[in-house]
Amino acid sequence: MELLVPIAILAVMWVALLRPQQRRVREHRDFVASVQVGDQIVTTAGVFGTVTALDEERARLLVAPGVEITVARLSLGRPQPTPDETEHP
Repeated sequence: MELLVPIAILAVMWVALLRPQQRRVREHRDFVASVQVGDQIVTTAGVFGTVTALDEERARLLVAPGVEITVARLSLGRPQPTPDETEHP
């Protein structure tokens, strides 16, 4: 009976803290795996660009006409929002 309270506290902490983090990690991993050449993305550092090449560990991004950078593939943060998504009513 004495172990019931600590076990309950650990269960609540797992549900409240670890479970959402695991979901975010899984969603990011799925996003990174689904990125294709031509996709417009935003890196975790806030750089907007179009994917021009991919390999296992790196992605090349066109960030301005004639300017490409190489970033770690895991630093691809999210799809670039379209103009329709950024407009406010």
